[in-house]
Amino acid sequence: MKIPLGKPYLKEEAALEKIKEVLESRWISGGPRIKEFEDCIQKYNNDPEGYYVAVANGTVAIEMGLLAINGGKRLKSTDEVIVPSWSWVASGFAVNNAGTAVQGLVDKQLSKFEYGVPYIEDIKSRITPNTKAIILVHQMGIPCDLDAFKELNIPIIEDSACALGSEYKGRKIGNSDNIVTYSFQARKCLTTGEGGMIVVRDKDTAEWLKSYRAFGTNISPLARDKAKFLLKEQFDFIGNNLKMADIPCALGISQIRFFDEEVELRSEAGEYYNYLINEQLHDYGVSIGNIVPDYCTRYNWQNFHLILDDKYNRDQVVDLLRKRNIGCKWDIQAIHVEPAYNDNTNLPQTMKYHNNGMWLGFYAEITREEQEYVINNLKEILDELR
Repeated sequence: MKIPLGKPYLKEEAALEKIKEVLESRWISGGPRIKEFEDCIQKYNNDPEGYYVAVANGTVAIEMGLLAINGGKRLKSTDEVIVPSWSWVASGFAVNNAGTAVQGLVDKQLSKFEYGVPYIEDIKSRITPNTKAIILVHQMGIPCDLDAFKELNIPIIEDSACALGSEYKGRKIGNSDNIVTYSFQARKCLTTGEGGMIVVRDKDTAEWLKSYRAFGTNISPLARDKAKFLLKEQFDFIGNNLKMADIPCALGISQIRFFDEEVELRSEAGEYYNYLINEQLHDYGVSIGNIVPDYCTRYNWQNFHLILDDKYNRDQVVDLLRKRNIGCKWDIQAIHVEPAYNDNTNLPQTMKYHNNGMWLGFYAEITREEQEYVINNLKEILDELR
């Protein structure tokens, strides 16, 4: 039996129908599917007051959010943005790409995690007069405690790359007063292959984001095409080419009506893994990392996370599982120890995840037989190593 690490939940017939519409329209970029996809996510989040802007990926969404906070300008090298180290490197790289010096990132901007939720006191201790923003990462789709950060009166960007479909106190992640960013990369619950989105609360900022993603122009190709007279582009400021194309948008549109179905399947699979581990591995030194706080009223189960005791060599366990054709991987690597930063800040909880955490093969359509096969093999390997 071969178990992949992940598998996108795609309804092929619905996807092909939407993609065919794009091909027949000849609008493969800059066309109507972009706004349609934006509207789909807005409607899914039940967020009529939000402005949703599709972009090339989740990394540039964070970068654009930082520029928007700074009035459309790049950050100064003295500006600081607080970022959790236990996150995909994009959360840090986006800050650097927005203009901060690397020294600012590694010295002031990393926060340790416990169960995927940043310590509020740790973040408070890192705030200085130069703090420009805080990036909160809803890691593995588990929401941060958003209300706890309101008192800080510092702009917040919610890195919700993994969190579409999760809820905080009954509201979808994305439906908040903060700037929110999404990723639709291949391993995300809702995927377009590559793609991202940024959510803001005011129309002027949204219009600036739409212009910035298209070189700073004030006219979209669709508007130019529909005009009854010649519209000549004007470039009001230096922007970038960060547009999302119509074909990936069509793929996203085709999935959104099945998305709750996918989240439900993921939830059932996650709970069954929980059951198997509690039944078979309760005394093996294996902890479940998907700890869901009470304020998370719905969890999308982006992936399944384990933390091994120090008595095991995590990399060895991963290698042995992979030799048995069981998809798994080590945990998210701590940003601050990557060669790009090479920082020696003491972040013990982050390093626990960095050294001991791992993900099991997990996806909406995984069967109970496959899950039992994974856990039985994991148990055999741990028996050999104990």
